[in-house]
Amino acid sequence: MSRRHLSIFASSSSSASSTASTSAPAKLVRTLPPAYAVFKARLLSGTLGPDDARHLFDEVLLGCDHAKAPNALLSTLARAPPSAACSDGPAFAVELFRRMDRCASPQATPNGYTYNILIDCYRRAHRPDLGFAIFGRLLKTGLGLNVVAYSTVIDSFFKEGEVDKAYDLFREMKKQGISPDVVTYTSTIHGLCKSKAMDKAYDLFREMKTQGISTDVVTYTSTIDGLCKSKAMDKAYDLFREMKKQGISPDVVTYNSIIDGLFKSKAMDKAYDLFREMKKQGITPDVVTYNSTIDGLCKSKAMNKAYDLFREMKKQGISPDVVTYTSIIDGLCKSKEMDKAEMVLQQMLDADVQPVNITYNSLINGYSSLGMWKESVRTFKDMSNCGLTPCVISCNSFMHALCKRGRIQEAKDIFDSGLLC
Repeated sequence: MSRRHLSIFASSSSSASSTASTSAPAKLVRTLPPAYAVFKARLLSGTLGPDDARHLFDEVLLGCDHAKAPNALLSTLARAPPSAACSDGPAFAVELFRRMDRCASPQATPNGYTYNILIDCYRRAHRPDLGFAIFGRLLKTGLGLNVVAYSTVIDSFFKEGEVDKAYDLFREMKKQGISPDVVTYTSTIHGLCKSKAMDKAYDLFREMKTQGISTDVVTYTSTIDGLCKSKAMDKAYDLFREMKKQGISPDVVTYNSIIDGLFKSKAMDKAYDLFREMKKQGITPDVVTYNSTIDGLCKSKAMNKAYDLFREMKKQGISPDVVTYTSIIDGLCKSKEMDKAEMVLQQMLDADVQPVNITYNSLINGYSSLGMWKESVRTFKDMSNCGLTPCVISCNSFMHALCKRGRIQEAKDIFDSGLLC
């Protein structure tokens, strides 16, 4: 969600700059004071300290006759990564805004874009309440509310988990006659999906299309992912097909969501077909794609396909993670291929990927189901040597297997040894 849609001001500032540069006289650019270039260069190089920043910003305020220059500096500062010279860009941008509010010439006083930047600073500071409070200033100054201000505050409330406030604000903006745009809808749909309010999210998706607002790959992906997680796979798959008919190409995130959802709903053939389709479309699977597909194939007992994909991903330069290794080991153990499972475990250790309880539990269950008691005990010891404490599931599984086969005394001896739990 964060990729391009939630950098709301970046697009607004860029749009504002573009409009200004094409419509303003050339002399407007020449009037920028030298302090502007110095401020920006030092900020981007990470060498702009607070004292110099205040001094340079004041020079910009006194030396320009429009708000474009200070706005650009505030926007850049708000989005700047932390550096030794400036650890908190958004907070410092708020401080400089106050100087602009007090000291700027009448022509360079804060405008709508300035307030949008300020609101975004509060979003980045995880303070949606302060961003919302700026609405009062916008109304008091006569600038009025705008779609960017609403979108930023709505997104901020969603990110802080205040779903009801975010959704109420979305409805309020429509009552105020401000039409949500693709950013507002996408942010709201994404927030509702994450909070599992899928009925509202799906209704908004349909409303968005009814209003003639173009949906994009992020909007579709957020909705599809939410539907998959709520197990509404028919709707999710219909949307996936719809987006392709609309000429919107699914990306790797879209495919990951739909493939994972189909595997979890036991639609194995559809899921595997989509995995192959994405590669034909030139979309490179990532570790998430391989994990979902390998795990789904393992659970459907298609171990040959799963193991082939495991080898393929390594050949493609995609490093398996703990989820990949554990899925493969679990599948091999359930198919009684213990030698191969041990080989994969060794590969896992050689790759410096730390096994987890579930990894060893799979091996213990596999050995226990085959009556291979020495291997089960060795696996418990290996588990302890890796710094892991056998979990309740592992203990119960192992002890139950021993007792079930009448090896009560052996189970008691192992339990008394303190090896378990």
